[in-house]
Amino acid sequence: MGVKSWFSDTFGRPQVVEATAARLPEKTPTRSGFEFGIGPSGLNEFNQSVGQSTQTDRRSLLQQLYEAYLACPWSWAAVNAIARTITAGGLVMDFDADDGEGDQEVPRKPANVQALERLFAYTNPDKDIRQLMRTVITDLLVFGDAFIEVVWVGNVPVALYNLDSPTLAPLADEHGQITGYVQNTEFGQRAEFDVRDVVHIALDSPRSGVFGISPTQAALLPITSWLFTASTGKEIFRKGVPPTLHADMPSGMAPAELNRWRAMFMQQNVGPRNIGTPIVTKGGAKITELAHSRVADLEAYKNQLRDEILAVYGVPPAKAMVIESGNLGGGTGESQDRTFKINTCQPIAEIVLEKLNFHIVRRGFGVEGWHAKFAEIDMRDSKTIEDIRDQRIRNGLWTLNRGRVEIGEPPVEGGDDAVLVDRQNLVQWRDMDSMSKAGIAFKLKGTGYEPGVPKPGEPVPIEKPEPAPVPAALEPFAGQPPPAGTAPGDDTGPPPELASTESMRALYRQRLREALDRAA
Repeated sequence: MGVKSWFSDTFGRPQVVEATAARLPEKTPTRSGFEFGIGPSGLNEFNQSVGQSTQTDRRSLLQQLYEAYLACPWSWAAVNAIARTITAGGLVMDFDADDGEGDQEVPRKPANVQALERLFAYTNPDKDIRQLMRTVITDLLVFGDAFIEVVWVGNVPVALYNLDSPTLAPLADEHGQITGYVQNTEFGQRAEFDVRDVVHIALDSPRSGVFGISPTQAALLPITSWLFTASTGKEIFRKGVPPTLHADMPSGMAPAELNRWRAMFMQQNVGPRNIGTPIVTKGGAKITELAHSRVADLEAYKNQLRDEILAVYGVPPAKAMVIESGNLGGGTGESQDRTFKINTCQPIAEIVLEKLNFHIVRRGFGVEGWHAKFAEIDMRDSKTIEDIRDQRIRNGLWTLNRGRVEIGEPPVEGGDDAVLVDRQNLVQWRDMDSMSKAGIAFKLKGTGYEPGVPKPGEPVPIEKPEPAPVPAALEPFAGQPPPAGTAPGDDTGPPPELASTESMRALYRQRLREALDRAA
């Protein structure tokens, strides 16, 4: 039984095929501009070059990038960190109206969405959807382009496969419009693909073109330097870290004897097994050490190149398993994780998802109102997650039952009322009006401004107390300004020599006598 027949028998449903058939347009609209690297004859399987000016063979370059990716551990670590982070949650379907808060009712999935989920559940007999997407992202980061083969039964995709980027050649006219794809392997195998049979995903390129530019290509110089440095270190350790020596031989020594001495020195003194063997000479020869081993310098240079490689890929050191204490500017693990996801992973994931949603979800299955996305995995510390939940419940953003849903617990009676927890106090948000007025009354207690009886939904009425009555003896002075020098800020008072406590008391007694005399 063939793959197409097997998929057709297992997943094919006539009603789904008829309901979701979506054909590609018969003719792609043409354009007037030209693409970089494509000549008047267009792009065929024999002129696949990096650029028209350099005439660099694209297949040779991609093979070089592949070897660099395998040989340099930091390139491998960076690429795999990005690919594994993006695809950790798998590929799932979500409705367009979902705001990510988890408080919306999930609508019933249409038949074409269910058929698409079956394709995600069993992508092909060899790989699941996570492996296929991880290979796509790895190809993007190494080669700059990724290709997915789509196997059709009628007008519905039934299987997805990865295509080898170095051996696949897009065919295009001089304007860059893709007309097909051709694959030529190193074993002489050849396969042709129609436009709808291949999903081409490319990274950004500084010049318009059919192909993208990968971070591996941008980091090729530091990767090559790292490989040469590592090779130098390997040779140094293979020879037992020998010192750099100068041998001053006697002037009358024959060339044959000199070559024999050099061979004996390499055999008896160079190599891990000969460490500690003394250098013995005779006939007046002198040995002088020119320089000590530079292993530390090599390691420092390798670390510098490592940082350059990780910077090109956009991977923080902690994500490449580089743990350095006191790394200034490195930030905490959580900040590095956030930077890594926002600046590196999410942009690449969106490029992949846009192509899949257009070619597979929309055109392949005719799905509307739903889209494919990479499911997120919460990698935060468990204590951080619980503290956030606790704060949301305490400040009323969540109800208790909303928080219980998050941890998979059933709701409780009264748990749908939002509350405010202020240190020792717990107040329901529906009682905040009464709580606010009670607080105002408490603050005004003992100030003479006694609040009235509060009413729901209205401000707290404040009753201003009536001033105390003026004694009959002081009525003639009512409304008059105070004596000079007694009012605050008055500079017209008595001279400094009279401005004493005793003089003020005397002035008070005088005014009091005058008031009493008038009253009599």
